[in-house]
Amino acid sequence: MLEVESTSEQVTATRRRGIGQGRGSRRQYTNRNGKAGHVSPAIIVKYLKGMRYPADKKNMISSAQSKDAPEDVMNLISKLPDKTYNSPIDITKEIGKIE
Repeated sequence: MLEVESTSEQVTATRRRGIGQGRGSRRQYTNRNGKAGHVSPAIIVKYLKGMRYPADKKNMISSAQSKDAPEDVMNLISKLPDKTYNSPIDITKEIGKIE
């Protein structure tokens, strides 16, 4: 029989690993059923933080990509009309029209 010794370092390292700290792909926002779900305007604005206004769609895409935005966030930004946005409020209003 093989005996395996468990050290406190191994246990601590395992416990420190939280949700979203695994290997692999970027995070996607999901609904309660675990399926790809609703991306709120607040999440979009989070990935556009620090962007200068007025801004167009091209600037928004560039800003979100530089912050490593998830695919579902990028998809929603790409659905926005190609126009100039004067503030984050303008963006959230357009997102409301899409959904």
